[in-house]
Amino acid sequence: MNRHALIATRHAKEVQKDASTTIGNLSCFLTRAGWEVHFLENEESMYKAYSTKINALSLHAQDQVILCHDDIEILLSEEIFNRILSKWLEDPKTGFVGVAGSQIITEEANWFKCAQKYKAGGGIVFHGTDTYTMIPSYYGGSRKAVIMDGVFLASTGRVLNTINLNMPKDFVGKWDWYDAMYTFQAYKKNLTNIIAPILLRHESGGRYPKEWHDDKPKFISLFEDHIPAIAK
Repeated sequence: MNRHALIATRHAKEVQKDASTTIGNLSCFLTRAGWEVHFLENEESMYKAYSTKINALSLHAQDQVILCHDDIEILLSEEIFNRILSKWLEDPKTGFVGVAGSQIITEEANWFKCAQKYKAGGGIVFHGTDTYTMIPSYYGGSRKAVIMDGVFLASTGRVLNTINLNMPKDFVGKWDWYDAMYTFQAYKKNLTNIIAPILLRHESGGRYPKEWHDDKPKFISLFEDHIPAIAK
């Protein structure tokens, strides 16, 4: 079993290697924890970054893969981090493991809005530029999700080799909806998306650019036969 961490970034290599930076610290943590870190540099879209690398890795079913942002800090020990991920990723019924999401998805499609409206959210993420002033964002106590946030996702070759990782042809947003696309596909396969107690600090908050709104009705159309969706 191999462990890979895929991190899309525009940071220069010297920043990636500098342990005093957030991305450098993240790389050091994952390396110490036994993950092979792959920086996906200056890709044209998140879809392209992940699909190209995952296809190149020729994953075995049991291989574990992290897909995460480059501006996070893991707030757990390496041993606890791996123990939590292995607990769920070794289960063939698991789709993705993440840190935030919603158990219910309706035509709002946005996991955060659904989490708030239906009190169906799960997870906690700290936000801020450092650990001294970060603020916790608590999304709720749900353990299972239809859609999870792409700030941190983990899965296996068993799952990633069987879902469509490519950007839909009519989508315009290159950095949005990939997380919803991936996790909803796992849900459709009757796999369980787990919101796990993996604590992390995220330097940036959420954003909804024009492209996100343009692609929202297209996303709903793709999954309309399964919306509303409830993870049980």
